[in-house]
Parts: sequence; structure tokens; C-alpha cells
Amino acid sequence: MERMVPIRFTDLTQEDAAIQHVAAEIAKILTPSEEILYIARQNQAALSPQKDCVVATTNRLILYRPHLLGRVDFADLYWQDVRNLTITQGVVAADFVVETVDGRTESIGWLDKDQARRIYGISQQLEQEWREKRRVREMEEARARSGGIVMATSPGGASGASPGDPVARLAKARAMLDQGLISEAEYETVKAKILGDV
Repeated sequence: MERMVPIRFTDLTQEDAAIQHVAAEIAKILTPSEEILYIARQNQAALSPQKDCVVATTNRLILYRPHLLGRVDFADLYWQDVRNLTITQGVVAADFVVETVDGRTESIGWLDKDQARRIYGISQQLEQEWREKRRVREMEEARARSGGIVMATSPGGASGASPGDPVARLAKARAMLDQGLISEAEYETVKAKILGDV
């Protein structure tokens, strides 16, 4: 008997045998720590006997497109490269569209509506997590480009603001926030520290 491939989320709208077949194919291309989260499959209204699928994993979104005679096309979209996801629901099916940060667009139509909504929700969560990671990385890169401005006064007096000049230190922190070098939360932390030193 064929070993079952683990899928973190499944539901009653899925055909177990068909989903397991796709999971077995996808498992062959996963990295060692990668896990399948959910598989959304085209519904019966799709005219092709070979049903396309959208597969969400912990690392990427995989568009699985089988063809006759066993050929399969895989399109990998890593979460850090996904800019936007949309679904458009029709009467009998839904279309799933992915836009990447480099301007590429991929889509699969005729997905089961319930499965499309489920994979959309899972994908939105992962997309948001990566969007936040990108934002933090961009802030860190901006800091590095600006010479790694140090907010606190060092013992050697390297900072431009003196320890007795909270107004100048607050102004510098605000300027860094306005330039996108620190986040709102970091600004509030620095502000609280400066006011605590007064």
C-alpha cells in the first residue's frame, strides 16, 4: 500500500485519492524541512481530465499542471517573491491569481470554490508574514546604507546628541522614523528610553 503523504490541512470537499496523488508528486520536489499545507484542485467543471492544482507549502506556492502521458509542469513561487494574491469567484468555480514582486503573473482557473477560499486564506497569512520580513529587511538595509546610525550616546561621545539633550535625541529619532530607518515600535521604544533618562 502506498504511504500517505502528510498534508497539514484537508477538508471534506477534497477527493482523498486525487489529493494524495498530487501530494505524492509534490513530495518528490520538497526540500527536507518543507511541508505541504493545503492543496486546492480544479473542480469537475474544468474540461480537462487532468486537473490543475494550487499547492501551498511552508516555503512556496506551487502551481501543479499535469498533462497527458504523465508530463507535469510545476511553477514555484516562493513566499518572499509573492506580492499579491487574488481569487475571483464565479457561479461554479474560482480563479486564483498570483502576482510576484518582479511583475510576473500566474493563475489557475476552475478551482473548487471552497478549496480556493481555503488556500487563499492560508496563502494570505504566509504572504503577510513574508511582507513583514521584507519590510524589516528593507529597513535594516536602509540603516546599513545610512551608516548604521546609533541612537544612544556611546561612552566616547560618538553620538551627535549629548546625554543631557533629550530634545536633540528625540528629533534624531523622529527623523529616523520619517526616513523609514526605524519602525514606529522602535521609535516608541527609543522615545520612552529618552524620556526615562530625563
